[in-house]
Amino acid sequence: MEAVVTVESSPKEREKSGLLVKEVIPESPAWESGVKKGDRIISINGAPLRDLIDLEFFQADSEISLEILSEGRVHSIEIVKDPDLSLGLVVDPPPIRRCPNDCEFCFVDQMPEGARKTLYIRDEDYRYSFLYGNFITLTNLTEKDYQRILEQRLSPLYVSVHATPLSIRRKILKNERAPDVLPLLRRLTEGGITVHTQIVLTPGVNDGDVLQQTWKDLMALYPGVGSLAVVPVGLTSYRTGLANVPSIDRTFAKNMIHILSSMQKISLDAIGDPFIFPADEWYVITGGTFPSVSRYGSLPQLGNGVGLVPLFQRQWKRAMRTRTGPVSKPLILVTGKAFASYLQELVNARIKMEGSKKNEMMVLPVENHFFGSSVTVAGLLSARDILAAVEKAGLPDDSLLCIPDICLKDDSDMLIDDATIGDIGRISGFESVAVPSTGREFWRWVRENPDGPWAKEASA
Repeated sequence: MEAVVTVESSPKEREKSGLLVKEVIPESPAWESGVKKGDRIISINGAPLRDLIDLEFFQADSEISLEILSEGRVHSIEIVKDPDLSLGLVVDPPPIRRCPNDCEFCFVDQMPEGARKTLYIRDEDYRYSFLYGNFITLTNLTEKDYQRILEQRLSPLYVSVHATPLSIRRKILKNERAPDVLPLLRRLTEGGITVHTQIVLTPGVNDGDVLQQTWKDLMALYPGVGSLAVVPVGLTSYRTGLANVPSIDRTFAKNMIHILSSMQKISLDAIGDPFIFPADEWYVITGGTFPSVSRYGSLPQLGNGVGLVPLFQRQWKRAMRTRTGPVSKPLILVTGKAFASYLQELVNARIKMEGSKKNEMMVLPVENHFFGSSVTVAGLLSARDILAAVEKAGLPDDSLLCIPDICLKDDSDMLIDDATIGDIGRISGFESVAVPSTGREFWRWVRENPDGPWAKEASA
């Protein structure tokens, strides 16, 4: 990697253009070239930077010319690097575009007070779909947006279809101007973009014949449309003033699993892929056994809660084959009510295999009072609810609270109510740490973390 610096000028009109550098990764090409936190990247190879996506797109080259505003002066830096190597610049994500729809099951409308401000924003932004896997509805894209998506190959994207019949889709979105989604998906997929889709299923609205039609319409676009997840409508206790939306009970969920399993078999015969997947919540509602991981194909929608539980089970069981011995402190595995029984089975199996004491690894189910008891997933646990569960549990004094990182805001130790892991430890009096949410990475953390539960034994 080589760098040459050339001083050019210092025009004031560029002080607000480009991207502000929040951090420079040590020993990265940008760091070695002298780029600093607080500098502003105006362009790469002459292309102005609008957002993080432009940075990702234009830095994928071997010869890079950065135009930088630093300490009031504009200059250029020439960098030669491996085209697969990132420059090492950390910048803010783009400002969020707002959603034009008014879905009756929108989680933003069911939020209690006291959560972080960003959770009250209805986002509908294709850039966040590409960067973070957020689901969008394709109801606010402009022609320039489509051109950019296709030009920069922003793939995959994640789209909430809900229903392909236009009248039903508009009813669900409460948006009479919502376009027909199929031509939009066809344009994206024909342009080389992979799209993963979802249906938030509401009984009596988009089940039955509507579900059948939507599935067939989307499968006809395979492999461009790579998968379809069916998610049960989620309702919190904070629905004052909102329309009545039917909830999903055990009988309905059990029947839906049967229907979706039949659709998977047809999909396998037709295209060689299961294509349509029930979200894990369906099995949790029924209390039933999950299918094997192989039934989830390439696991295309893990981030949407599809296949997370069976994958965790498989990874845990495989990792558990290597004995670890007793822990130096009791591990308290914090989780939501939905996953608690499945995790307890895995813990019991580990205890039986190791011949260890039951209080060396304990599951702590947390009741969700922040959103209401109907919300049972670990990813929506608040610090206040975790603290309440800890206080009620009567844990051993030297316990280590293991809080799954799925509870945390990206790249932070902050939970949904703006409290931190540190706050939990300070208030509870127990050492508290964030741990990986996957079975494989959790056991890797257990074995390799220098501050982990076996650290004292290893150093003795």
